[in-house]
Amino acid sequence: MAARNPVIIGAGPAGLTAALDLVKRGVTPRIYEGSSQVGGLACTPIVGDWRVDPGGHRFFTSHEEILDLWKSLLPNDQWIAVPRNSAMLVNGHYVPYPLRGRDLLRQLGFRSGLRGVGSLARSRIRRGWRAVDKPQTFREWGIEEFGRHWYRLFFDGYVRKTWLSDPDHLASDWANQRIKPIDWRHPRHWAADQDVFRYPRLGPGQLWEAAAGALTAEGVVPALNSPVVGIRDDGTGWTIELKDGETASGDALFSSMPLQLLVNMLKPEPPKHIRAIAATLRHRSVITVAVALRKRYDMPFNWVYTPGPEFRVGRIQNYGRWSPALAPKGFTGTHLGLEYYTLPHDDLWVAGDESLGAIVESDLRALGIDDCGLEHVMIVRSQYAYPIYDPGRERNVIRIRDYLRQNHPTLHPIGRNGMHRYDNQDHAMLSALHSVARYFGENADPWQVNTDLGYHESRLLRN
Repeated sequence: MAARNPVIIGAGPAGLTAALDLVKRGVTPRIYEGSSQVGGLACTPIVGDWRVDPGGHRFFTSHEEILDLWKSLLPNDQWIAVPRNSAMLVNGHYVPYPLRGRDLLRQLGFRSGLRGVGSLARSRIRRGWRAVDKPQTFREWGIEEFGRHWYRLFFDGYVRKTWLSDPDHLASDWANQRIKPIDWRHPRHWAADQDVFRYPRLGPGQLWEAAAGALTAEGVVPALNSPVVGIRDDGTGWTIELKDGETASGDALFSSMPLQLLVNMLKPEPPKHIRAIAATLRHRSVITVAVALRKRYDMPFNWVYTPGPEFRVGRIQNYGRWSPALAPKGFTGTHLGLEYYTLPHDDLWVAGDESLGAIVESDLRALGIDDCGLEHVMIVRSQYAYPIYDPGRERNVIRIRDYLRQNHPTLHPIGRNGMHRYDNQDHAMLSALHSVARYFGENADPWQVNTDLGYHESRLLRN
């Protein structure tokens, strides 16, 4: 048998996990990463002693093998336990999220609570009339799940702002996994269910830098600043072309680059209808603006969602509630990460720092925060951050998957962007493990990872 020499595109969670598993199986892959650091969206950009988590990465999983891998990469003293305390800022009120019935009835006033209950009751009655297998848009799902009043208050504006689409033009596939229903239980049950997750002390990138270090010790050094511009299958193996003109060849290709870009680069060129399908796949980008203020503001949440039109920002991270080590030692002020969602090439994405700064200042004022005591600002742009769930996404991805499997059986799309799915880190990693198993002829299917429509965070392992 010929020696195995696979090539991996991307040094994010999926690419690094694939490499670690290949090395464990005695195979030496080569990894090519287009950016200057490992971790993908789960990197931790650093300027001086300031660190930024560009996505807010909670570490939780229901898969023992993923938890074991995390533990093997970082020692115990580099993990911290972080309670999730999130809220939605609506009409000047911080309403804890996931939503709880008691808060909805007490915090927003009697009239709003009464409207919400009546609207929810009507939506539940209508649910009984709906055909079970009828596909739903996000708006239909949201009204059915929360009632029209609470859907409009909490979700309609937020989804428009963060997904950059009309909720009628978004599929609801991801909603059951990402959005919890209203909790109507007595408050004494809340503490037992408190969401406490693991987090690397120095941010998510600390884990993936450790993974890259473990690979380097085995002679596998990820090639950074090495964007791929061409991909060719000659029937016996793969050759990728890098932007600098260098090439690399191997017997198999594991790709976590955006699926649309993969199809566009592929030679021989896929049929016209496959290229047309790939052109429909869309992403949204995120620009994280980290601001450090000398004054300490009382914001007892690690995430605040801002669905209202008075804010341009979609979500705010309070980094002090994630890990104090994301700021310099001794910092006593407020360290926030303001997340702005945009399309990969629209006006906000190409806006200069001055224009973006004006938007940030406006949002800080809307929060009641004085920006005069600004100590540090850091901007992180993540271009292909989240696959957009258009109504035809699932069908179109399946058609591309089937084409690739039939015509390029040694090509393995992996991870969130590689499979164009809104997966968390653990599922991106699991897709890589299943792809490596498939490469070795085992009966494993990465496309069956995370297909359960049940809630994303049930039966979790965090210890």
